Formats: sequence, C-alpha cells, structure tokens
Amino acid sequence: MYIIGLIDDEENQLKKIRRTIKTNAKTKEQYDFKSYLISDNASDVISEVFEQVISDIRNSKLSSLIVDYKIIVKTSKIKGTDIFKRIKEEVPKFPIIILTEVVEESTEPEFIDADKVYRKKDFYKIESEYSKEKVFNIFDSMRKYNVQRDKLQLTIEDLKQKLTDGSRGREVIGDILALESQLDDFVPTDQTQIDKIFDENKAKKDSGTH
Repeated sequence: MYIIGLIDDEENQLKKIRRTIKTNAKTKEQYDFKSYLISDNASDVISEVFEQVISDIRNSKLSSLIVDYKIIVKTSKIKGTDIFKRIKEEVPKFPIIILTEVVEESTEPEFIDADKVYRKKDFYKIESEYSKEKVFNIFDSMRKYNVQRDKLQLTIEDLKQKLTDGSRGREVIGDILALESQLDDFVPTDQTQIDKIFDENKAKKDSGTH
C-alpha cells in the first residue's frame, strides 16, 4: 500500500487534495494518506516536519509527499520549497510534489524541477486532463521509487548473506558499499550493512563466551 504524505496548514486544502487523488486514482491502487501536523512554533516547523518525514521514509511508512508552497504559522510564512530542499538533500530520490498557486515563484530555486510543481486550481479540477495526468504521475513516481528501493535492498541482503555464510568472502564488501551508496538516495541509513554484520558477529562471539 502506498502512503501519501500531506503537508498543509489548512484542513480544507487537505480535503481537496484527498478528493482529487481519490477521484482520479485507478481503482486497483491501494493507498492511504498521512497528514503531518504543523507546529505553532514557526522556527521549528521545518525541522519538526523533516524529522517526522525522514523517520517514516526510513521505516517504509511513506511513499510520497505533497507539500503546500505557503504554510502560515501564526504570523510567519513557511515556504514549502524549504521543506522540499531539506528532505531532498537527505533522500534525493524520494518523490515530493509542491502544490501552489504561484508556479513561477515556486520554481525559482535551482533545486526545484518544474515538473515537481503542480498548480492548485488546475490540480483540483478533477475532471480535467491536467488533474488526471498529475495524479497518474504521483502513483507512477511512487511505483518507480518502491521498485528501485526494494531492488537495491534485496540485492544488498543477498550479498550480506553471502558475506556472513562465507560463500564469497570479503570480495562482496565493495559491492555492498557501492549499492548502499545508491540506496542512500532512497532511504536514509544510520548504519551500513557492513557495520551491522560486524556488530552481529561481535554479538554472537560475545554471547558464546558467556
């Protein structure tokens, strides 16, 4: 099942996003939504949202993210592009969309691709080809992200098993490290598989001595 994350300070906008996706998603698609709460403390919004999103990506609890361009916190305005940038720096391959009424302004930063910015008024026209195409693109991006991420993780697990059972020895370490470098673009990791293997082996040795 796909989990589509939503970041917006207005409940009516969240409802419109959900309605648009529900209307134009193919019937075979299995998905749900997760809305991220916006803190009242403007100075902490980006960091708080970032930590929540990264944690969910790490635990495979999020498949994509739709972020409103203008988020109002009390008297301050948070730019969705700032959240976009922070997450993309950590996981470049994760699918994120900016939803806005000011497309030209939203695409000004060099790190924002124009195809990742959707115009609200057109996206919400659920019968339009624009809306249908953009919803299709959201699911297509999630599908491709999951396939590439899972393929890398399965390959690493296979190599890890060969390393631990000694069937190919240390020659696979370089392969694992190279694949982990690719996987870092999809999933933030705190510890490499090589480190995990050494920790597991150490734990086994320690337990065997007691």
